[in-house]
Amino acid sequence: MTACVEGRFAPTTTELVLTSRGGSADQAMRIAERFEGRRLTMTVKGECNSSCANYFLPLAGRLIVEPGAVIVIHGGIDPSLISRTQASANGMVEGGADLEAIAERQNVFMTRNRINPGWLLYREAGSTAVERLDGAWADFDARTKAWLVEETMAKSCLPDTVVEYRTDRRGEWLSESRRSALRRQNVARSNTVVCN
Repeated sequence: MTACVEGRFAPTTTELVLTSRGGSADQAMRIAERFEGRRLTMTVKGECNSSCANYFLPLAGRLIVEPGAVIVIHGGIDPSLISRTQASANGMVEGGADLEAIAERQNVFMTRNRINPGWLLYREAGSTAVERLDGAWADFDARTKAWLVEETMAKSCLPDTVVEYRTDRRGEWLSESRRSALRRQNVARSNTVVCN
């Protein structure tokens, strides 16, 4: 993705078409810095998950979610994650990533771009409560690994973004069979969850 952005993103770019399962938080923020202040139209085709959702979508001026496309979040790098994944005495995890340094970078990025902590499912160390979220998830249980962002959550968490979930000819954004497949993958729906 970095190579794609470096090779194709230009000062005249006004729209991004996104299909990404996510990736490194640190690398995603490096890419996203190129999008800051541009108010780009971002169209999700297929999926925009994890770091794609966390760091790219909050920078959009307009967000279009194509029929059948999904936005899936599982949270950013927060004190709760760091406390759960202390992999070695020096705070480094597999691959040499320094989670505390990435968390600090994320906090600066969030503040600079006025990203609601609820969008990143931000939790303090030892807490399961997500800051600045209200409402109830659907299909949530102990096996849940990630959350499907529905239109209500996207609009509340990204208030400076025009959000449009497009529907197919039957008037559906996401078919019941696709929702069932996501449930089998332990992905819960955002349901009535909103950022406050």
